[in-house]
Amino acid sequence: MRPPQPVWVNLAVAYPVEPSQAYVQEGMDLQAVVPGTLKMWDLTTTGHWVGWAVFAIGNSPASQWLPADALRPRAEPGRSGSSR
Repeated sequence: MRPPQPVWVNLAVAYPVEPSQAYVQEGMDLQAVVPGTLKMWDLTTTGHWVGWAVFAIGNSPASQWLPADALRPRAEPGRSGSSR
């Protein structure tokens, strides 16, 4: 994908967890929606779209394949959203 596209990464979709057991102030927030950059799309063997995205969880950088449902276009001034 050229150029890489700005996206929102929904961590709750990327990292589904069971209902909360407790609130931990210092814990990683896996329910947040964070800004990221989509580098490319690909298809899985089951026909599902996944995107390679770079984003951060708290102060920790991450880059990995994410299900398409976890990614949404993020508008930036002068740029339009992404498409597969």
